[in-house]
Amino acid sequence: MSSMSVLHTMDRIKSATPSSPIAVFRGKVRGEVNAVFAATVRTRQLIEAGDPDLIGVYDGSMNMSEIAETLRRAIF
Repeated sequence: MSSMSVLHTMDRIKSATPSSPIAVFRGKVRGEVNAVFAATVRTRQLIEAGDPDLIGVYDGSMNMSEIAETLRRAIF
């Protein structure tokens, strides 16, 4: 997984398409999240298993303000 700030994660999400979304998980470091492509085999397994660290799966067609608020609430 790729640990990064919410700001950097939002940049990745803005560029993601509905066919290639980004899955966001709580990070091990406070204030950071892990953002990865949602379509990989391992990530799909985590999503389907209901990984407790999964915050959500997002793409650039979604409401960026709502996503940013969700991510901020999830990590602090």
